[in-house]
Amino acid sequence: MDCEVAREALSARLDGEREPVPSARVDEHLDECGACGLWFEQVAGQASRLQRLIESRPVIGAVDLTGIRPTPQPRERKRMSWQRWALLFVGIAQVAVGIVQGLGFSVGLGHHYVIGSGNHLLNESTAWTIALGVAMVVAAIWPGAAEGLAGVLMVFVAVLSVYVVVDALSGAVTTSRVLTHLPVLLGTVLAIMVWRSCGAPRPAPDVLADEPDIVLPQNASRGRRHGHLWPTDGSAA
Repeated sequence: MDCEVAREALSARLDGEREPVPSARVDEHLDECGACGLWFEQVAGQASRLQRLIESRPVIGAVDLTGIRPTPQPRERKRMSWQRWALLFVGIAQVAVGIVQGLGFSVGLGHHYVIGSGNHLLNESTAWTIALGVAMVVAAIWPGAAEGLAGVLMVFVAVLSVYVVVDALSGAVTTSRVLTHLPVLLGTVLAIMVWRSCGAPRPAPDVLADEPDIVLPQNASRGRRHGHLWPTDGSAA
């Protein structure tokens, strides 16, 4: 019997697998070949030491986590940035403009605009002015609302600018009335700044750490082992 075949059968015997050749012929070759006998003793010794090492390791039972409660961590409140403070004050100013307009004081409107049951358009403008101011205050306190507010204000300012230019050219709007639109313009800019500064930043692709490569020894082979155990000291030759 060839030594390679005999050692393959002996390795299968140690692994508890079926031997490729009859055991009697393997035992006869083992009695006749001293090199294979020495090889089998070394491999059997290594397998025995490995088994004892595995059995000597303490068995770690499952840890019961039902009684363990995580300690609540205090939430850190971020300080308000200057953009949020500015948006807060602009929102208050916008509400003040709406209240003044609602009380009937002059805010640059013509004499034909008087608060009353017959001027629903002016009443609607007053409600819209106050609503925008309240929304600015809310976005300053809760920055998550700044994104939606910025979108609404950008569209509103764009449309309002067209009407202001047309009315200014025709002399239908006074300078003081145009100045009452400054809080809306400032609120739009500040809402965009709060939205951009308080949004969750996304990590750049190059910032993400690459997975470390597994460094294998020079004599290691990749993939699943298909053969059986062999001595580590190279005595199989």
